[in-house]
Amino acid sequence: MDIAAGSWPAPQDSRPGGIEIGIVIPAHRQPGFLAEALEAVLSQRAPGGGAPRLAAVVVDDGCPFAQTRETGLAFARRHPDRIFYLRRANGGLSAARNTGIDFVLRAWPGCRALYPLDADNRLHPDFLARALALLEESPAEVGWVYPDFDFFGFAENYSARGAYSALLHQLENHCEAGSLIRRAVFEAGLRYDETMRDGFEDWDFWLRAGHRGFRGRHLPRAGFLYRKRAESMLAGSERRRAALLATMRGRYGAAQRARALLRLEAAEAPRFALHLAGEEAVAFLLDPAAEPAERLDWPRAHARLAESFRSPQAVHAPPVCVFAEAGTLARLAEAGLLRTVFHHAMLALREAALVTVSLEAEPDGGLALAAAAPGAEAAPLLFARSRLLEDWALDPEPDGLERALEAAPAGMAGFRVGLPEPVTGGGEAPPPALPLLRAAAAGLRDLVRRRSAMPADWRAEWRRPRAQALEAYPELAGCGPPLPYLAPEDGRDIAFLLPLFAFGGVEKVVFNYAAVLRRRGWRPHLFITGARRIQPMPGHAAVFESLNFFPGESIEGGDYDRLHLGACVSGFALWKDTRDAVGLLAGMDVVVNTHALGGHGLMQALRGQGVRTWLGLHLVERGPFGQPLGNPHIALAYEGAYDGVVVISDQLRDWCVGQAMPAGKIVRVLNAPSYEPVPGRPAEAMAARAARPAEAPLRLLYLGRLDAQKGLERLRDIILRTRGPRFAWRLAGQAVLGDSALDLGQTGIAVEPPAMDAAGLDALYAWADVVLLPSRFEGVPLTVLEAQRFGCVVVATDVGAVPEIIEDGRDGFLLRTDRGEAAVVEDAVALLERLAAAPALRRAVGEAATARVSAANWERNMAEWLARLELPLELPLELPLEIPPGPAA
Repeated sequence: MDIAAGSWPAPQDSRPGGIEIGIVIPAHRQPGFLAEALEAVLSQRAPGGGAPRLAAVVVDDGCPFAQTRETGLAFARRHPDRIFYLRRANGGLSAARNTGIDFVLRAWPGCRALYPLDADNRLHPDFLARALALLEESPAEVGWVYPDFDFFGFAENYSARGAYSALLHQLENHCEAGSLIRRAVFEAGLRYDETMRDGFEDWDFWLRAGHRGFRGRHLPRAGFLYRKRAESMLAGSERRRAALLATMRGRYGAAQRARALLRLEAAEAPRFALHLAGEEAVAFLLDPAAEPAERLDWPRAHARLAESFRSPQAVHAPPVCVFAEAGTLARLAEAGLLRTVFHHAMLALREAALVTVSLEAEPDGGLALAAAAPGAEAAPLLFARSRLLEDWALDPEPDGLERALEAAPAGMAGFRVGLPEPVTGGGEAPPPALPLLRAAAAGLRDLVRRRSAMPADWRAEWRRPRAQALEAYPELAGCGPPLPYLAPEDGRDIAFLLPLFAFGGVEKVVFNYAAVLRRRGWRPHLFITGARRIQPMPGHAAVFESLNFFPGESIEGGDYDRLHLGACVSGFALWKDTRDAVGLLAGMDVVVNTHALGGHGLMQALRGQGVRTWLGLHLVERGPFGQPLGNPHIALAYEGAYDGVVVISDQLRDWCVGQAMPAGKIVRVLNAPSYEPVPGRPAEAMAARAARPAEAPLRLLYLGRLDAQKGLERLRDIILRTRGPRFAWRLAGQAVLGDSALDLGQTGIAVEPPAMDAAGLDALYAWADVVLLPSRFEGVPLTVLEAQRFGCVVVATDVGAVPEIIEDGRDGFLLRTDRGEAAVVEDAVALLERLAAAPALRRAVGEAATARVSAANWERNMAEWLARLELPLELPLELPLEIPPGPAA
């Protein structure tokens, strides 16, 4: 019948039970083959004999050859209850299929499955009955069953066996168009994309069905025959493969971002096979801190590994084998380093065959991950390529593994993990993992030697090995593999990006941001771009979900050949591929970059992954000649890559607006004291200070980094001018940025190590009458706020936003910096001598300072930013995932 009007009468189905399978046969320019396809349909057998309950619809897609119409009509007349003929204006293969699909769905409401059969292909008589039986015994999520690729014409046979993988299906199409499809797939609104007239429309259909939650299932020994000729639509499509793939993949948006791929990888192709000492099972997993995708006993796990060696395209086993005992992993998890160690080891296995990880006590309670000389004998944690175990298993010499270990370090890499003491495990050295590796290698050796030398399948393989599933990230998402972290799908993972994390105000601010977010149900993660070591804050493990370092030694470093308004930009991309760095962060929901130069160059790529990007700015630095420069100036070149900007003062907000940053992107979050004091300690300190004799020496404290920013030459000169019985000095801090303590040794005052906990800081502030900060530049110093809380008199230079937290002469004192270096020192000395003689003034200023800072609260100050973070993600404009079919004209 002609369907130009877009409607047709429903055929009358007189057979008991109605039609089970509707077959759609598009016909265009292949009239000589159509009869073969229809005969293949008519020859289909039902289980146990008899005629199956099926019908075919021939859709003549405006074929110019009269033979197509004649053949279709002839079969329809001879088999009026099984063959139906429709003719439509030419619209392409997808349009013809959609026309037939709509006909079947309307004509036979009881039809359970549809089968698209190209007019030049053939079917074995039992194909459809076997396919329907497999489809109906499968879970509802199985939307189609697909055959192997058996060609005639050019006689070739290719395997599609193995468990279906939605992840690998996005890399290559291993589902033939001639697959039996559950009716529910089409009732979900899916149709073939009629704009795709150059090929790959069936691959696109499968992927969109997969995005709707449907999955395929392989039908062994199917009996589908594909006619292969030198020239065909498929041959033409392959010549345009790159362009077709780019167009097709550009439609899927979030479905091909790293986080979506990560969940598929975890379920279908996990990275790690974890062997734990004392356990009789092997865990196949992606996230070492989450439940594994599978847990198999040793014999079955090693049988899976052996089978994956033999049939890598059909059977997945993790590409990395891990050997350890539970206590070792617990130590790493407690420090927040478990996932980053697994990630770095996996990347190292690109070049090495074996990665050793040692655990050592880190001085000063630090946390570190550093390259180290590999040593397998004592290492408590080992990572090995799974294929390497196969090499050892196939080695004809029984000592193949031992000889390979003796050849180290040629094929090895090593990491040293620095952990604070005490750590889980009672401080005892964790047991070595090498016995586990030897046992696994021995078990695999027995399995491999017993297996048949015959190939697993007589069909050829064309697919990539399943262990190469990680290739999905660069091919589809344009990044490296993400951190092996399976987050809840609530959009509440936030990463803080810093160049270093040590004794400094910026780090303390970030820590307090993270602590508030943690209390609000977020999961903060810490990423360090310029170092492999941090000095954790007290409570670090309770605040940060993970601690991560970037591949290589650093991603910092500027491109000094390209200056934006005089400031260098990130040079990371000049010397290194940035995809691994992007991948490391791509699993996050929000990334906050605070002063990480290398991070700027990653932000636009992260936005493409659906990550919200925020910039954290704290101060305008000064160069060696006093010129304004630094992080805010650099950030101006990258402002368009950020969704928002967090600043800590009115001064910095005004500066950003003055530099043409959109005011609507800027959120002000004022600082507060960085820690909670021991309850009652500030009041006790103020009472004790008031009770001291008026003639007691004035206690002067410098607390902070020993870096050039802090005006250490000024501090030295002020100390030298105030030596004597009227003054008592204490200095506490350390150099962080590579600067020295200059000439503070001339003062004769030993520098105390920085206090890291509440009790230590309380003791310093309680001791002091005056806290001095002669800085050259500042943001909003936390030391000022903390000292004010204890009633200390703060004397600070009038730099940065310090005037926003000190009202000169009322709750502190400001030293003018516009009259030169000598004047700063002179004014400071004069002021200190005045304060030494005026205990009542000190008391009044201290009480005003305490009153000023009493209302400071991180959560209250963060309220506006928290509200913005809670807003739904605004996705970038993209094509709709579902492309409706055009009208059946």
